[in-house]
Amino acid sequence: MSLNKAPSGERVHIGFFGRRNAGKSSLVNAVTDQEISVVSEVKGTTTDPVSKSMELLPLGPVVMIDTPGFDDEGALGEKRVMRAKRVLNRTDLAV
Repeated sequence: MSLNKAPSGERVHIGFFGRRNAGKSSLVNAVTDQEISVVSEVKGTTTDPVSKSMELLPLGPVVMIDTPGFDDEGALGEKRVMRAKRVLNRTDLAV
């Protein structure tokens, strides 16, 4: 099934998880060959999950998802961690 015809639920969801500043955003950008996520030396730059639908051969249609770090702190950090955990619950493949 092509990317344009594949409903989101039928695409393989690939989530990138880890600590803040572990290189998740850089890896997503490298795999997609696009600047999908902002990359910075500042911890906690990714505040919300960032998704990119694409064709990844030989898998076919996939959704790449960059997430905030699991070690984010403070009141806002806890909300970011919860968002990352929600992504984890709907991920087919976790990196």
